Amino acid sequence: MNEDIVFFKKKFNVSRETIEKLKIYHKFIIEKNKTLNLIGKNTVKSIFSRHFKDSAQIYDLIDKKLDIIDIGSGAGFPGIIVKILMENESLDGNIILIEKSPKKCKFLRDLCIKLDLKVKIENRRLEIYDFLENSTVVSRAFKSTLDTINILYRNIRNIKELVLLKGKTYQQEIDDAKNKYTFELEKFKSITSNDSSIIKIKNIKLNTT
Repeated sequence: MNEDIVFFKKKFNVSRETIEKLKIYHKFIIEKNKTLNLIGKNTVKSIFSRHFKDSAQIYDLIDKKLDIIDIGSGAGFPGIIVKILMENESLDGNIILIEKSPKKCKFLRDLCIKLDLKVKIENRRLEIYDFLENSTVVSRAFKSTLDTINILYRNIRNIKELVLLKGKTYQQEIDDAKNKYTFELEKFKSITSNDSSIIKIKNIKLNTT
C-alpha cells in the first residue's frame, strides 16, 4: 500500500487529509465486501493498486470536471476516487453515481458520509435515467462499449464525452461499436495493466449507411 500512496502523492500532490480519506475508503470496502461482494476476493489485498490507482488514472483525461456521471458505480469506481481527487484540488464539480443495486447504493451513501463527500447517488436503472446537464460519463467494469452507447444514446445530446476503463477486449469492442456508430476516439494505455486501456469517445452519431 505504501508504494501506491507514494503514487498518489507524486501524481496528484495529495494532502494528508486526502490520503486519510483513501485509507478510510480502503478499510470500509474490506469491511463491507464480506456481505456485498463489492470487489473480487482475489483483489482484496491489492485495493490501492487494483482499484484506487486504476480509477485515478482517468482523472487527467476528463476535460472539464463540472458534471460527471459514473454509470454502474458499484463500489464507487471510478466516481468516488475522481471526487476525492477533485476535492483535493478544491474543485466543486458535480458527480452523480448511478447504481441499480439498493444495497450498493446504501454502501455508497454510508461511504460518502464517512468521507464527507458531496455526491448524488441515484438508485435507478440507467435505461430510464434522464441526463439534465451536459455531462462526462465515466465507467469501469460496466458493459461492452456498444451496449454502453446503446443505453446512453437516448441522452446523447447531454453527453459531452465518454471515458471508459476497458480490458483486453477493448479493440474488438471499439470495432463492434463502429459497426453502428461513428465517433471521435482517443486511446490511452493503462498504467495498471498491460492488457487494459482507457478509451475516450466524443461526438457519437448513428451510422447512416
